Amino acid sequence: MRRRSGRLLAALFWAGATAVSSPAAALTPDEAEKVTDLLVALTPTLGRFAYDEEIARDWFAQDAEEGRVIQEAGFTAESWSRAVRETVQGFIASMGEDELAALHEDLRGGIRTLRQLGGSRAVEALKTIDEEYGRLLARRAEGAAFADAVRPIAPRLRALLLRPSE
Repeated sequence: MRRRSGRLLAALFWAGATAVSSPAAALTPDEAEKVTDLLVALTPTLGRFAYDEEIARDWFAQDAEEGRVIQEAGFTAESWSRAVRETVQGFIASMGEDELAALHEDLRGGIRTLRQLGGSRAVEALKTIDEEYGRLLARRAEGAAFADAVRPIAPRLRALLLRPSE
C-alpha cells in the first residue's frame, strides 16, 4: 500500500510540475492582450516593433528609463520577454500556411526587383530570407501552444507587425 501511495504521489507531483511548467499554461489571453496594448502604446516613442529577444529586452530597458509603462503593467524584464515571445509565436501559429508562404514570396520578390543588388549579393539576400523563413516556421511550431490565447487579438497584431514600412 505504501509503495502504491508513493507512486501515486510521485505521479501527481510529476503531473502538477508538468502542468505548471507547460508552455500552454504560460500565456493567457489577458496577458497577450496586455502585451499588444503595450506594443501599440509604445510604438510612437520606441519605434516600430519587429520581434526578436534583443528588441524585447531593449524595449523594456528603454521604457524603464523613460516611462516604466511596462513595469507598471506588472511585467518584470523576464516576464516581459517571455510574454512578448509567446504572444508573437502564438500570432505566427495563428496565421495560415498560405499567408506565411505569401509573405515569404513577397520578400523574395522584393529582393529580385532590387536592381542595386548584383548577382551574388541577390543570391545571398535570398538565402538570408529563406533562413529567416525557416526560423519563422520554427517559431510557428513553438507557438502552437499559444495560438488560442492570441487568436482574439490576432487582427491587432497583424496590423502592428505586418503593416507596410512607413
